[in-house]
Amino acid sequence: MASVCGMNVPKFQIQDISRQSEMDLDKKYRNSLQESDNQEQLDFNNETENFVTIGNLKRIRSSRSTVNLNDWLHNSTSFSGDLQSNSSDFDDLALSLDTKLVENLKDLKIRKFFPVQKELIPIISKRLSEFHLARPRDVCVLSPTGTGKTFAYAIPLINYLMHRVVTRIRAIVILPVNDLAKQVHQVFQSLCKNTTLKIGLFIGSTNKITSNDFYKTTSNPSKKLYTIDILVMTPGKIRELIHDVDFDLSSLEVMIIDEADRSMNETQFQWLEFIEQLVYGSKVKCFCPCFVPKVKKQHAINFEENCVCALKARFQRKFILKLLFSATLSTDPEKIDSLSLHDPIHYTAKITDTDIGPQQIIPENLKEYLVIYDEDKKPLILWNIIENEKYSRILCFTNSVYNSHRLCQLMKKISTIKVREFSSRQNIQKRTKILKRFASGSIQMIISTDMTARGIDIEGIDCVVCYDLPRNETAYIHRIGRTARAGKFGTAITIISPNQLKHFNIIMRKLHRNNGAEKIERMAIKTSKLKPMKLIYKRALLELKSDANEEIIKLKFRKKLKKSNQS
Repeated sequence: MASVCGMNVPKFQIQDISRQSEMDLDKKYRNSLQESDNQEQLDFNNETENFVTIGNLKRIRSSRSTVNLNDWLHNSTSFSGDLQSNSSDFDDLALSLDTKLVENLKDLKIRKFFPVQKELIPIISKRLSEFHLARPRDVCVLSPTGTGKTFAYAIPLINYLMHRVVTRIRAIVILPVNDLAKQVHQVFQSLCKNTTLKIGLFIGSTNKITSNDFYKTTSNPSKKLYTIDILVMTPGKIRELIHDVDFDLSSLEVMIIDEADRSMNETQFQWLEFIEQLVYGSKVKCFCPCFVPKVKKQHAINFEENCVCALKARFQRKFILKLLFSATLSTDPEKIDSLSLHDPIHYTAKITDTDIGPQQIIPENLKEYLVIYDEDKKPLILWNIIENEKYSRILCFTNSVYNSHRLCQLMKKISTIKVREFSSRQNIQKRTKILKRFASGSIQMIISTDMTARGIDIEGIDCVVCYDLPRNETAYIHRIGRTARAGKFGTAITIISPNQLKHFNIIMRKLHRNNGAEKIERMAIKTSKLKPMKLIYKRALLELKSDANEEIIKLKFRKKLKKSNQS
């Protein structure tokens, strides 16, 4: 047996594919894909190392930190996440919103508010509008993907800033990846239509930031007219802002960290320290004499929350409200502590009326299926699903960039639908174009990895396929969370080999209590249905080998061309 596209293929189909990989694929070609895999694997390991799913908070790993997380992680305020029974009529919340914002929501065809929006919009609005003598409590929200978390923080923030007089950067929204940041930026733009609010976007692939991106100069050199109220960005751009731009965050009031579980891993929290340094400047070291730390906070920027003496008010001047949104949350105390959260309130969406449990993160209208077949039959199984189930938009997950690339090339040759790879090797312009075509229906299937597809929010994804078995329950949650969003129905299909059933059962028991894989319906695919497909499949593998040789030639040509240009 040999491996191609992440699956084993019998020798009779195309001799020995692994030998082809070793002999025919140029090392540069393999290395270019492997480098992407290594980086994504590193990011994934960092992301999932100390994470649990919603409600699954008993399995907290020990840590050197002495932070006691029980006070807020375990004592969460829960609300029903049932989209049918706990949604709110549009008019119930619209009465408290600005008329322009209400009109924009109507233009977006918003007719009701989902549970997370119903619960959090009033809470966040109250936090923002009230006068606070002491620092307000931060907010942490855990809710399944696709339940409307973006609107839950965007609506109250825009409503609060709607009548601001002077344009200043008053809110920063941090997203872990470029594609998700662009989507959130588009949401803010839609909600701010016909208002004076200005939304900025700075992500990894944009041009180098200059001061002109933030303010305009006037005849008076000392006076600047700022051009951004809300800044949407990725952590990677923050260092550039500090070192290369005359960047002023003295008016910052709100910091929103979306997809908080992954954002918390970025650059060891340096981006958060950079922001707080910009806000407080040299005064970050001016701790109040009344400060009596409960735990070690060598990296904490903010003052002790319980002290409201005059000296503290003299140096701090104002407070920053932090809002965290995610579907999973790290239980690493050191990471939580580094966020400098102040007495956070933990809100958790739950589907049932029972105690909070891990089943809550499974989308309510999701149907899960399991297909068990030999490893070498997996491409045929995927092909059979594509051709016979007639899904309109399929998102297929693999565990590596290399597997995504090879599987995509294979599916292009044998499938009748449009298939595209969605990879970190592509620039954001190309990925954006692919997503637009996917949303419009001109592309029916995207093949991607966990890290690249994180945060994809495309309406109408009716099927998610786990072609490679997810590494753990966190990865599975974020995969299946791409479908069955906003109360719509969706399907998740996991394809495994018999020797992977034990691992799959471990994941399922964590998500479905003690039922394991028995909870998941088996999708029966008869071997007789696969036989007519084998000849086409064999020809496609031969063409794939020829294509690999062409890629080798192109890579060698580019290498020679690059050397000649350098000389």
